[in-house]
Amino acid sequence: MSGRRRFAGWLGVFALLPGAESGFSAPPTADALVPSGGQAGTEVPLLTVVGKMDPWPCQAWCSNPEVKFSPGEKAGQFKVSIGKGAKVGPCLVRIHNAEGASEPRTFVVTQLREIIEDETANENPAQAIAVGALPVVVNGRLDKSQDFDAWKVSLKKGQTLSARLDGYALRSGIDPFLHLYDSKGVRLALESDGPTNLDPRMEFTAEADGDYVVAVMAIDHPPSTSVSFSGSAKGAYRLTMAIGDLKEDAASVGDGEAPGPDSLPPGATVASVPLSGFGTLEKAGEADRVLFSAKKGSNLLIELDAVDHGFPTDTVLILEKPDGSVIREVDDDKASRDASYVFKVPADGEYVCRITDRFGRGGKAIRYFLKISEESQDFTVSSEQLGMTVKAGESVQWKVKIERQGGHAVALVATAKGLPSGVTAEPLKLDGKKNEGTLEIKCGKEA
Repeated sequence: MSGRRRFAGWLGVFALLPGAESGFSAPPTADALVPSGGQAGTEVPLLTVVGKMDPWPCQAWCSNPEVKFSPGEKAGQFKVSIGKGAKVGPCLVRIHNAEGASEPRTFVVTQLREIIEDETANENPAQAIAVGALPVVVNGRLDKSQDFDAWKVSLKKGQTLSARLDGYALRSGIDPFLHLYDSKGVRLALESDGPTNLDPRMEFTAEADGDYVVAVMAIDHPPSTSVSFSGSAKGAYRLTMAIGDLKEDAASVGDGEAPGPDSLPPGATVASVPLSGFGTLEKAGEADRVLFSAKKGSNLLIELDAVDHGFPTDTVLILEKPDGSVIREVDDDKASRDASYVFKVPADGEYVCRITDRFGRGGKAIRYFLKISEESQDFTVSSEQLGMTVKAGESVQWKVKIERQGGHAVALVATAKGLPSGVTAEPLKLDGKKNEGTLEIKCGKEA
């Protein structure tokens, strides 16, 4: 590795202000987008931005260049055009005027059919609105106290309904629940927190032909003193439903890739490092064994991931010698409930990764991803600032934090790219021991 490593980070949106006072009173705010997504190649005729945008019209910026926002006549209303070739997945949207820009909100582009909740009452299973053929994405909102949205799906005996709700991930201020009822109003299933956050997922296999109702409810997040079901103007959600497996990249608010098939070597095969692949704990109480060879003196990073791939597995990594004696058992690491361990190999030979679920669960959903590789020096960059406003002829400070891994101690240079015309930033030099610093962003008088 060279003595200096350069990185460039996109810093978000800058709003440029004239030196003199303008007629605007404050930057706009955006608390929610309703709906929060759309299908590529279509238009959303009416998208409402919940927040303050005075005076109107304001403009919208989107990180996906194929998603165009056009302000309507009424404050907070936009028409959204989504290009046929728009990249599928989440993108960021900011509302801005001459005074500044809002915090970013998430808009999700999919290839699936999408429907938008109207004002029709669907507040109990008997009033459920039929969603039609699956797969589908329902864009809804829990907008009042005790709100309850009901959606009807038709299933054949033996068909498995997969459902995922995104609300917490949209920062809608909700901790949502999914309920499933039969045609008589009997509740058959209830799901709350999912494997990655507070948003629930559900899989249900029908025992008979018929209509079933998927209901959405939520409590406040952060929690309030009341535990009753709640709602608010910003309580937007996206409910994705399909028959069979629901691909994580189909309509997810997350940006992870869809997991692949099982690809780890069989338990009796001794693999060489580096190695990586998916596996499944198919039976309750099952433990998978992956054998690998290693050289004395190697520092091997063993990563056992489930949460990052959207799996519900609570992974446990047990590193063993071939005779079964335990070298190290690792459950949760500092960042999540996934397991990781740096193995300093004491001698040439064969070793075993034994993989289990903390609660002994099994099934097609109890999956994991194992990666074993030489530990490398690396770093990540983060900032708590989501955007900033700078006046012409003035400057602002942008704080960045560096997290170093694997003994990384190389000097770094931070630069800002993609800044507006007339806005500059001097490179920030960080020696090998420094883990934070400040970029000075300068705005020219004529910017």
